[in-house]
Amino acid sequence: MPNDRETPAARIVERTTTAISPWVNLEAVSAILPGSTQPSVYHAIGQADYVQVLCLHENGSVVLVRQYRPVVDSWTLEFPGGLRDGDEPAAETARREVEEETGLVVLETVALLDCFADVGRMTNRLHGFAALVRGPFRQTEPGVEALFVNGPDLRQLAVTGQLAIPSNLGLLYLASGHLELRAICDRYGIGQPPWMML
Repeated sequence: MPNDRETPAARIVERTTTAISPWVNLEAVSAILPGSTQPSVYHAIGQADYVQVLCLHENGSVVLVRQYRPVVDSWTLEFPGGLRDGDEPAAETARREVEEETGLVVLETVALLDCFADVGRMTNRLHGFAALVRGPFRQTEPGVEALFVNGPDLRQLAVTGQLAIPSNLGLLYLASGHLELRAICDRYGIGQPPWMML
């Protein structure tokens, strides 16, 4: 077995991008891995960064959106979110997506997550936020229905797989002990956040 000095460093040899649509590129990445001298080709999907928002309404409820997802041929329950628009700051995307999908006013946002969306097949990043929101729902985006859920119902949706997007569950975990979010809840008189009732 070769020692570290004899093992070539991992490196990208070539990366090519083919546009599939205005939203998606197919990337072919030729790379030499540690312990190898010959390149292998890997494929990935390139697209704009994801932004997802765990919304707490000032009435103490969590906000979900229900929408049909053609790629999986299913109606899903998920946190509001969408794709980052160019170099738009992720916090602005969070605010915009919440307002577009629910009509609610965003009062405050807290960054919870900035990571790769998927290290095996995606090249984009995932930005997760918590937001305090206010107001009534307004239907602003066709096919998207906003709804309120309480803590016990949120737990039930998670354990039965109805809130089935892993990153949404991750945001709940990250929010669970977040001191800034607890302070926001105290400041607005909300008390215990509903995800703490899980």
